[in-house]
Formats: sequence, structure tokens, C-alpha cells
Amino acid sequence: MASHALAQNLFADTDAGMGTDGTAAPLDGAKLIDGWLKVIDGHTGTETVKGRLEELRGQLRLANPDPFQVQDLLMDIADHTSQMSQGRNVPGDLAGQLENLATSLRLFAMKMQPDAQQQQ
Repeated sequence: MASHALAQNLFADTDAGMGTDGTAAPLDGAKLIDGWLKVIDGHTGTETVKGRLEELRGQLRLANPDPFQVQDLLMDIADHTSQMSQGRNVPGDLAGQLENLATSLRLFAMKMQPDAQQQQ
């Protein structure tokens, strides 16, 4: 199981990595996902989000990730993250961080829409 400090750094790095301009390098995203997979390893109830993160990492490692698949995976991960934030055993500060992360993932996914539509 990863340390609390690693998790705190990942919250900040993920937020910074998504940026306000909607530009993020796919390989940087794959590295962030590696970190998140370490953080959730061994925690019960994270199997679904782990699977989605692995799918997203696979897409991001492709030469040309499918923007529609990436967007769908981001939205799905955001939904699962939001659900996890509402768990009985989730401390308030962590719940807030998870909900903020879910919101950031949704916003980032929505920023991708124009790019995805232009490729049609």
C-alpha cells in the first residue's frame, strides 16, 4: 500500500497535469495513472476504478489514443471516484479531495470534446 504522502502528491500532480488549457501529454497521464494504481493497490472496493485506470493507461500509451474512448474512460473514472468519496469509511478531508478529483476529471473530459468532434 502506498503512503499518504504519495497520495497527497498525486492529488496535486493530477490537478496540475490536467491544466487549465486542456493540454496534457498522454505519457504524463500514463505516469500519473501508474502512481494512482500504487495508491489504490490493496484497497477494497477499488477493483472497477483500477480496471478503468488500466484501460485509460493503455489508451494513453498508444501513438494515437482514441479521444472518444479516453473521454468515456475519464467520465467513468470520475463517476466511480465520486461514488468512492461517499463511502462510510472515507474521512471528510479525503472525501473532499476525491470529489474535487472527480470534478477535475469531468471538466478535463469535457474540454476534450471539441478536439474529438473535429476528428470526425
